[in-house]
Amino acid sequence: MLKIEFTNAQVEDNGYGLSVNGKELEKIISTALGTRVGDKGGYGSGLPSFKSNCCNVTVIIDPQPVTATITDDEGSWDSVEEMEEGMREQYQEKAGEAES
Repeated sequence: MLKIEFTNAQVEDNGYGLSVNGKELEKIISTALGTRVGDKGGYGSGLPSFKSNCCNVTVIIDPQPVTATITDDEGSWDSVEEMEEGMREQYQEKAGEAES
């Protein structure tokens, strides 16, 4: 069994096939199967071919929003802006305490 899984990948389909992180999915699959190495593949390459008369193939395309999680000893934020706001609040609290 061969399983190829990409998480948080950049995916594009311009009508000529799917590319994942800038590489053609067809080439990624063939490389993983061992039927392609770099630019070598196909007839006359000396590499094995792949054929199955009974094969399950699953393709799931599940677009996700871009997310960011920033965690440190002080807390966890879902964006840089949220972290900056939290830091600003902490600074203002500390500055207020210093003035008192």
